[in-house]
Amino acid sequence: MNASTATLRESAIGILEPSRSRLDRLGEWFAAEYEPLLRFAYFLTGNAAAAEDLVQDVFVKLYRADRHIEAMGFRAYARRTMVNLHRSRFRRADAERRALATLREPGHDPGPEPADHVWRSILALPKGQRVCVALRFYEDLSEQQIADALGVSTGTVKKQMHRAMTNLREALGERSES
Repeated sequence: MNASTATLRESAIGILEPSRSRLDRLGEWFAAEYEPLLRFAYFLTGNAAAAEDLVQDVFVKLYRADRHIEAMGFRAYARRTMVNLHRSRFRRADAERRALATLREPGHDPGPEPADHVWRSILALPKGQRVCVALRFYEDLSEQQIADALGVSTGTVKKQMHRAMTNLREALGERSES
C-alpha cells in the first residue's frame, strides 16, 4: 500500500465516523429536549410507543441535518421534522389501512378508542388543526413560533386554530348537553 492509498483510507474512515463534537451536541439536545419532544409526539400520535419511535427518528434526522439546524434553530427544526415524519407515517398507515380494509370482515373494529372524551375530540381533529392545537396549548408556542415551526404563514396558523377550536367546541358542547 502506498502513501496516497493510506491517506485516502484514513480520510474515508474519518467521513464514516461521527465527530465527537456532533455527538456531544446531539447528547446535549437529547438531554434538554427529549421529554418535551416526547410529549409533543404523544400528542400527535396518541400512542406512547409510536411517540417514542417518532422522537428517536427525529434525533436521527437531527444528527444528519446538523448544518440546517444551525440556520433554523434546534426547537423549530425538531418540531418541523417531527410533524413531517408524522405526516409521512400517517400517509403510509392510511394506505396500509385502506389495503387491509379490503381484506377485513365488515364491522371489524381496528382497535380500542381513547377513554377520555376530550382526548377523542382532539384526535378527531384533522392533522393540521391537531398539530396547531398541540403546539399552541401543549408546547405553549405563539402563533409566529408555530408558523416558523411548520413553515407556514401566521394567517394559516390562525385559520387552523379557529377551525380547531370551533370543532372542539361543537364536539365537546354536544357531549356536555347529552
